[in-house]
Amino acid sequence: MLRTVPTLLGAMLCGLVCACGGGGSYSSPPPPPPPPSASLIFVTNGSAGTIDVLTIDAKTGVPTPVAGNPLPDGATPKGTVVDPQKRYLYVVSSAGEVRGYLLNSSAQLSAMSASPFMTGGPSTAIAMDASGQFVLTANGTSNSVSVFKIGSTGALTEVPGSPFAAGANPDAIVMAGTYVYAGNGQGGSVSAYSLDMTSGSLTAVAGSPFAAGGNPLALVADPSGTHLYAAEGPNGIAGFAINGTTGALTTISGSPFTASGNAELSAVMDAAGALLHAANGTNVDCYNVDPSTGALSFIGPSGTGGRALALAVDAPDNFLYALDNVNNQIEVFSIQTGSYSLSLIPGNPYPLFSGASGQTLGPTSITIVH
Repeated sequence: MLRTVPTLLGAMLCGLVCACGGGGSYSSPPPPPPPPSASLIFVTNGSAGTIDVLTIDAKTGVPTPVAGNPLPDGATPKGTVVDPQKRYLYVVSSAGEVRGYLLNSSAQLSAMSASPFMTGGPSTAIAMDASGQFVLTANGTSNSVSVFKIGSTGALTEVPGSPFAAGANPDAIVMAGTYVYAGNGQGGSVSAYSLDMTSGSLTAVAGSPFAAGGNPLALVADPSGTHLYAAEGPNGIAGFAINGTTGALTTISGSPFTASGNAELSAVMDAAGALLHAANGTNVDCYNVDPSTGALSFIGPSGTGGRALALAVDAPDNFLYALDNVNNQIEVFSIQTGSYSLSLIPGNPYPLFSGASGQTLGPTSITIVH
């Protein structure tokens, strides 16, 4: 009988060790799938509640829809952002949420288990810091900005103090270094914040909000983080110099910059920060950027052959993509080195997917990740 005691104790210890080491509830979360290698385009379809994903040929700029387009999403998607490693896609919705997806090597999407993540307001724009630690949303009529920390699985956790107060109806948001700027669509101003890269907390910059002269519809910062530009519809493009120490904004002399009365709806910049492109609903307006003052000078329009609601730029490969929200297609320009002029590439226009032109999609945004 005594000889069985060690055996019994060993069995008990083995059972305890196995229970502690092998229980599913104690295991680490699985790693995210390997990311896609190709440059990608994401288009949100606000009316249909879907997402289009297209790959980009790095040499020619030609976009190709992935298998399964359009991909299901949810109500009223407004914009997207992707982390620097191309592992996670986040879709902001005016339904008051951010929907999170894992990206695999084939650019297919799978919903995160904890998604959606609530923002507390009708969110209309989304941004991410350059290091991929935080997701920020502009929350429309709730007059606020939300900040979320990105976890190891891509899940979002709202940071303490969020949402943070903004101006009237913020509908655009962008980051320049550690500074955050929200365009107040009904306030005629830009709210400015400093982002704490440890806690995610936002602190209003002294003097914020800064008068914009019009209602910012979209924001873009230059690659150096020294200038900020706001598309203000009929008022053209408002330009600001960013104080690198405080984040405060100063209006650039000559702002706002107009293009023959065209209403600028969105704006992007080329990789060199030498050219600003703006969508005016029909064509793409092109502006030269003064490297010292940030002032804009209008070069002229580039015809799309369709419509241009929103723009995205593949900066490393110098291609510009214009979203046609009527015909559900993309028109692609090559940005010429040196002259920075635009020319439509062969094969234009490119449908979001086969048969897209005959569907009611309501595209709202276009995003590129290289």
